[in-house]
Amino acid sequence: SRLSSSSGLMYPKEGPKKKRRRSHPASIMHQKEDGTCFLCMLLESNFQIYGYREEHHVFFSGHQRAISEEYGLKVYLCYRHHREGPDAVHNNKRYRRMLEAEGQRAFEERYGHKKFIEIFQENYIYEDIA
Repeated sequence: SRLSSSSGLMYPKEGPKKKRRRSHPASIMHQKEDGTCFLCMLLESNFQIYGYREEHHVFFSGHQRAISEEYGLKVYLCYRHHREGPDAVHNNKRYRRMLEAEGQRAFEERYGHKKFIEIFQENYIYEDIA
């Protein structure tokens, strides 16, 4: 009888391969530890500390969510500014575009305009975002 040296079993059970954990870099736009909502600060100069906020990837459609994660292009939003109602970034195109422009600025400060365009293939900074 042949026994596997590692498990002592003749036919060792092969388990599922473990996924490699992805690293989750910190945001380059907003400190999670602050407890603030990025849009409350930007739009209302409101620096209230929230007990609950949600992470929002600034560029989130298609493959861009993974790129946002990789480069730390994420902010923390209160529930009102993330999901529910007319002020939620997922429901408000103006606020979404505003965050995308802020994300592009933050990215370009570190990596430059050329690299941003190479990766995202679009310019999100407009003269007027009204």
